[in-house]
Amino acid sequence: MTPLIILVPLLAAILAIAVDKRHDHAKYIAIAGALISLVLFPMADGGIEGITWFSIGGVQLTITTSVLPLNYLLLSLVLTIGVLILVYSAGFMDLPSEQRRYYIEMLAFEAAMLAFAMAGDFIVLFIAWEFLSLTSYLLIGFWYDRDKAISAARKTITIILIGDIALLGAMVVFQNNFHSLQFSAILGNAGTGLTVLPMLLLLVAVMAKSAQFPLQEWLPDAMEGPTPVSAFLHSTTMVKAGVFVTILLFPLFSAAGLLPVMLVIGAATVAVGIFGATRERHIKRVLAYSTVQELGLMLVAVASNALLAAIYFFFAQSFYKALLFFSAGSAMKATDKEDLSEMSGIKRNKIVYITTLFGVLALAGFVPFDGFFANIGIDSAFSMNLVAYALMSLVSIATSFYIFRWMFKQSKKANARVALNYDSVPKTMSYSMIVLAAAALVASAAFFVFPSVFSGIGGSTINANVIDAGVETALVVSGAYIGYAIYGQQKKTRLSRMEPEYMFNQVYTAVAINAAYAHVASFVEALAEGVAYVDARLNSAMDWIGHGMIRLSERMRMFASGSINAYVALFAIGVLVIVLVVVATL
Repeated sequence: MTPLIILVPLLAAILAIAVDKRHDHAKYIAIAGALISLVLFPMADGGIEGITWFSIGGVQLTITTSVLPLNYLLLSLVLTIGVLILVYSAGFMDLPSEQRRYYIEMLAFEAAMLAFAMAGDFIVLFIAWEFLSLTSYLLIGFWYDRDKAISAARKTITIILIGDIALLGAMVVFQNNFHSLQFSAILGNAGTGLTVLPMLLLLVAVMAKSAQFPLQEWLPDAMEGPTPVSAFLHSTTMVKAGVFVTILLFPLFSAAGLLPVMLVIGAATVAVGIFGATRERHIKRVLAYSTVQELGLMLVAVASNALLAAIYFFFAQSFYKALLFFSAGSAMKATDKEDLSEMSGIKRNKIVYITTLFGVLALAGFVPFDGFFANIGIDSAFSMNLVAYALMSLVSIATSFYIFRWMFKQSKKANARVALNYDSVPKTMSYSMIVLAAAALVASAAFFVFPSVFSGIGGSTINANVIDAGVETALVVSGAYIGYAIYGQQKKTRLSRMEPEYMFNQVYTAVAINAAYAHVASFVEALAEGVAYVDARLNSAMDWIGHGMIRLSERMRMFASGSINAYVALFAIGVLVIVLVVVATL
């Protein structure tokens, strides 16, 4: 039953290709395929299963699937939110000529993530990892007539390929050291054959896939894809793949002594995400930088041995982040704008406004939303370290500030056209937002269940004591109030005239990081040109040697006349020379 969960979306994609040119059929096929996989999910076989793929030179390669609690969690998120993404897409994607290609690619993307979620060894993980890269490239560059979309897709695949090559290198070392690529075998023998090299390579793969500093800039650029793609990408699919690997293989990273490195990388990623989200004006890029920050927080939690906190954050973030992207899509569709300073009218549609408010409150960390408990879980991991706790407090204030800035910027009064567009938001979009808003509230209950469900995961536990809850509430209220004082009031104030996003230009990292990318690319290009020059000179030298040998052989052919008399004479001369040399040496 387990393989069917992956196969059904693929079969639905094939069926969508095979159907006639009626483009509206594709969305129904896609939704049906995703729903069938979701229905089959409770019947999935638990445990670890493996089959032999092939053997060569005494090396046996197996394909292993794993459906343990952590895998169940990711599978349930992908399947549930995948259905909502496709339902939302039915109202959002209104160009008939593009729908069939869109739904085929989305189904393939979902199937790749489902395969990744079930991976029990590096072979399955690598195959799914590559399909995720391919399908994300296709979806980010979906609007292939737009130069920005093409550039974003190329940038994405280029940075991710760095991680793909690193992952392949790690697999080679693992196979050489452990004679196996199964996670269980490697984890069970980590004390005997583990070296730092494969874990460093694996960490590079994680950084590229989960947009960790300094490889994070592809994620904001990926907003050039359709909004449902952004929602899927940021909530449950590719960007979380790297973080999932760090949780799954945490004992290996710990044994290799890489947790301090992961902590520094995660902290830097959090800072980059906050500065970017506070300064950015593009409605989806704000959310993209927010995801960068959250991915950094997840890595910080993992590096601090707060695995339960990381897992709950991983879970809770899925609902409100998909919801906020849905809200962004509704706003873009109604206003035909992408710049927050030009957007308005979100209050016009009560469903969109209230559900968006739920998402904002959840991301900011207001009680009783799941984001509140996600923040509490991470804060509790640092409660014994005053400096770290203070830094996490600043993160909470900044997060609340920038997401309320995002909300208030859209709350200006709408003109007649925008108001009419908000009134006519398709029901499929509204229904999906309602479900996710409810999930962002109900998912709070999982906070109290996770310690027992993931009792074998290890690491520090999570708890919600009164002090942490009070501090968190005070922090997010402070951030929200600052956002309101600057952006929420209709009349101009001294604070609102400061336009803080311009102040953050001094610490905005995107320009500097992209410039660094350009310098690295220039260096590699110059190095390649140097190698090409040396190669050309070597080829010239080899050509010269080859032509010289040809000329020498042509001269030697003069002595190969075929005349026996000539050969006898040469033989006699040779013997005479040898005799003279011998006599001379006596």
